[in-house]
Amino acid sequence: MTNQVHCQLWMGSLEPYMTESFILTAFRKMGECPLSVKVMRNKFTGEPAGYCFVHFANDEEAIDAMHKLNSKPIPGTTPVVRFRLNNASNNANRQFVDREFSVWVGDLSPDVDDYNLYRVFSSKYTTIKTAKVILDNSGFSKGYGFVRFGSEDEMRDSLITMNGFIGLGTKSLKISNAVPKPKGDTPTGSTHEQTTNYNQYYDPSSYWQNYAANWQQQSYNMDHAHSGQMQHNYAPPPEQKKEDDLELIEHSIPLDVDKLNREKIEQDCNFWDALESSKWLGCEMLEVL
Repeated sequence: MTNQVHCQLWMGSLEPYMTESFILTAFRKMGECPLSVKVMRNKFTGEPAGYCFVHFANDEEAIDAMHKLNSKPIPGTTPVVRFRLNNASNNANRQFVDREFSVWVGDLSPDVDDYNLYRVFSSKYTTIKTAKVILDNSGFSKGYGFVRFGSEDEMRDSLITMNGFIGLGTKSLKISNAVPKPKGDTPTGSTHEQTTNYNQYYDPSSYWQNYAANWQQQSYNMDHAHSGQMQHNYAPPPEQKKEDDLELIEHSIPLDVDKLNREKIEQDCNFWDALESSKWLGCEMLEVL
């Protein structure tokens, strides 16, 4: 398997009471069999740092557990805390993170979770890193997610091959490029936390709404500036009438043929009477005279 996670996962958002034995028990209650757990601590205070590393026998078990459990409630937590898992990339591999490629997957039915999404894509592509269904604050699917590739070629191929795919949930999939946020707009937090929640990517619905609004505002500003050079007062275009305000115009007007004929004949008679009274002579008559 090409997804090298070094047989371990990173797990974040840990509460202070979550010890190694607590986390190990939680994984086993969920049907997974990690070998060990290492809770990381602050080197100065000795207090838990809020994350740990979970070790597995092989990469296949680790990455399967990540997609099966991500965002699921952790057994024994009150209030409920959810699994936040990611690949355990070390600093030596940090340079390769920016070279990963993601797609946005839309029209996901509510029954699709991370594991379902991962299994479908990994059955067709060999460089899948992660698959994540985005959830709302209540833990319900928002209807879209992200899939991260290690190969740009595979990512590009999925934009065509997986678009309209049927067999995951009850709807056909919609695929597009994931739109990353500018660095200044990316929420603060560790890289693991950002990639787990995909906070470094735009919410597609809000992104295109903001894009359209900005485009309209820019167009208005450009038109306003252009017209300001030609006239001092700028009048915005009148509002279009609502559909209910539109009136039906009758185009089929009945014709009174006899009346139109009488008016035409009268015009001809008046013309010839005026011509006769003017004593006008045609060219032919002048030549005879």
